[in-house]
Amino acid sequence: MASEGSGVTIVDIARALGISKTAVSAALHGSGRVSEATRDRVLAEAAAMGYVSNRAAQRLRGGRNGAIGLGVPHDVRELSFYMELAFGAADAAAEAGSDLLLLADTVPGAARRPSMDGVIVVDPTPSAFPRLLERIGDVPVVTVGEYLGPERQRISAWIAADHRALVAEVLDGLAEAGATAPALVALPADREPAWAHDVAEGYRSWCAANDARPVLLRSVLDPDETELAETMRRAVASGSDGIVWVAQGLVLRALAAQSAGRSGRPGGAKRAGGVERDGGGAPGSRLVMATMAAEPGAPGVAGVDLRAREYGRSAVRLLLGVLDGRVARGTREVHDARVIRPA
Repeated sequence: MASEGSGVTIVDIARALGISKTAVSAALHGSGRVSEATRDRVLAEAAAMGYVSNRAAQRLRGGRNGAIGLGVPHDVRELSFYMELAFGAADAAAEAGSDLLLLADTVPGAARRPSMDGVIVVDPTPSAFPRLLERIGDVPVVTVGEYLGPERQRISAWIAADHRALVAEVLDGLAEAGATAPALVALPADREPAWAHDVAEGYRSWCAANDARPVLLRSVLDPDETELAETMRRAVASGSDGIVWVAQGLVLRALAAQSAGRSGRPGGAKRAGGVERDGGGAPGSRLVMATMAAEPGAPGVAGVDLRAREYGRSAVRLLLGVLDGRVARGTREVHDARVIRPA
């Protein structure tokens, strides 16, 4: 296929790299099976030669619309994880010759349905997923995170990190830092996707294995300073010496509040096992903290790096595999998230 304007073709790129034009086409358009190294070589050579993909021709031949939908919960879109995931998805979609459409999960089914080849739904919940399906019509669906609620039969494949194993590794890190009785601050019950439920189950399993009493608290997604301090006080009052925050963004605020003394730490605190605690476990003890969704560029905070951009890219590649018939229905892909432990 000739590039518009430059005259560079797939054959030219294949000849320059000494590989087949089929491999070049697969690398450029996200179809077929090529290694990441080959894909990177092809993309670099295409850019150097000034190749520009003719998307209209691709769509006519493939019988596709050339667009992928991305459904993100409306109340968390400002969080960096979802923004980074969307950027990664947009990059992978563009490499495959597709556009990425951000979908609202609050629009009723009577609204106009956009023309899309498939949809990626991030963190689906029983309250939002069926409503989004009304919006998108009968197209293949890939989810980021497992979904076990109504209409789950509509899901073609899904990708998720192993959150049970990740929270256990985070808790091991807290124990090494001196927190042997950590609490878990979970999402609101009505906003809890399957991955957050897995975090809670992994936390309970870790507590059972380490002879620790589980203390599971819940917090709204965006607590004010008073609500945040109250959650920390409840953790301390329960005998906890650490907290794992499930929602993104809360651990930095909690650490700042603790550092500024907003949690009400009295002056007569003692050191026990490397953790400041007052004699009666009153509100104000210094808590060791970590997060299940680390903020980019936040050094010194223990937690999980979800590698959001790669998450988005992998979700698009999974959907493209479904569309091409290379991925079997019911496939689950495990995303490589990583635990960060401060030096």
